[in-house]
Amino acid sequence: MHCTEEDKKPLIAVAGASGFVGSHLRAHLKGDYRFRALTRSASVAQLNRDAFSTEWWRCDLYSLPKVSEALVGCDYGIYLVHSMAPSSRLVQGSFEDTDLLLADNFIRAAEAAGLKHVIYLSGLLPDRDEPLSPHLRSRLEVEKVLRSRSVKVTVLRAGLIFGPGGSSFSLLINLVRRLPIMLLPAWVRSKTHSIDIENICQAFELCLEESGLAGATYDLGGHDPMTYREMIQATARLLGKSAHFINFPFNCFGLSKHWVSVFGGVPPALVGPLQESLQHDLEARPNALTDRLKDRFVSFEDSFRKSVDAQGRPRPNPRRSTEASDRKQIKQASLVRSVQRMPLTIGWSAPQVATEYGEWLSRRFGGLISASKDSEGVVRFTSFGGRLVLLQLTPTPYSLGSERRCAFYISGGLLSRAVDPPGRLEFRLFPEQGCLMASIHGFAPTLPWWIYANTQARVHLRVMRAFARHLDRQN
Repeated sequence: MHCTEEDKKPLIAVAGASGFVGSHLRAHLKGDYRFRALTRSASVAQLNRDAFSTEWWRCDLYSLPKVSEALVGCDYGIYLVHSMAPSSRLVQGSFEDTDLLLADNFIRAAEAAGLKHVIYLSGLLPDRDEPLSPHLRSRLEVEKVLRSRSVKVTVLRAGLIFGPGGSSFSLLINLVRRLPIMLLPAWVRSKTHSIDIENICQAFELCLEESGLAGATYDLGGHDPMTYREMIQATARLLGKSAHFINFPFNCFGLSKHWVSVFGGVPPALVGPLQESLQHDLEARPNALTDRLKDRFVSFEDSFRKSVDAQGRPRPNPRRSTEASDRKQIKQASLVRSVQRMPLTIGWSAPQVATEYGEWLSRRFGGLISASKDSEGVVRFTSFGGRLVLLQLTPTPYSLGSERRCAFYISGGLLSRAVDPPGRLEFRLFPEQGCLMASIHGFAPTLPWWIYANTQARVHLRVMRAFARHLDRQN
């Protein structure tokens, strides 16, 4: 088989390749690297199939076997995932919990595939010891999970990233364009350290090319530190508009999230974590990597000019063109994801937790639901003395023999319809975080959707919360 010069380039697995950072990063590095982009979206893979030396790989990042298969043959990994966008028609669980699962899947797969180096884009953290926003707390937790295996991991911490198609800059520009008078909550007076996407790409490039930089944590900040209010004023000046403010002494995250989303043109799921992070003063600490980049830092003014068209409107996000089709596919599939964080019972393995769940459920709903396991490990939840099989769970071969992970395919029962791939129930331990995750992925209910969402789904959530309290009492 003839090997071309293109084939000789190192292969990078990119999780989050189709977004703002991933698209710019692939364009920046395409001369020296090939990319294997992991995506669950058929629309993304079809639209971008010929872009930037990229092989698009359909992959559900929630499936450890699928991620492990996708990373085989790769040299490096770039991890850009933050699970704020919906991945199923119904999602029960916080982005903190889903982020933890996704990061664990990626680094486990990277270790199994023998990747040399993984780079993760995280968030700036405050200097002071203070309670973190959920967004920043999740970023820090993901850093720890990625570093829990043997793979060398470099962490790049950035605040707001500005550039063509970036949500942060688009939100800022739209607010100034659309609002002659702005109500400013307290969070706009915190200082933040933004950076241009070009400098982010250069930071990745240096960490990939220079082994002396790999494996450390670096803060990145290229623009002059400013408060969000000062950013609004600078943007208004560049747009040739007047900015008028009414100061408000409180943060009001719930209320401000919605009006910022409406006038900023960015989904509330993205606005909420952004504004909660801005309650902290975030400034990049000096380090060896920024010393290498400081002569190339792009100014705030130049970031603005690159990010707008001739009419001063923000350039579109790379994912905007596929969002509608992705939402349609998610709705048509009518699948459920539920991820619940629970206390870690000291000394218990994941299979013990799974066994306890069945036994506890039988005791809790005695006479109504009963769990049994046959000689092959198949678990059946039955009712009416075993005459009705509500759910059937078949052990997956990928978790057998594992102390930290126990997973089952949802392989039958009256409450579940057959889908390909089948839904999964999983218990996974995170001793470093002192917790376990009980999760359901790709579950397809038999009941009509509106009935399911208002009955079985709510019951499931209450049952899992009750089981979490039960586990807590075992310590």
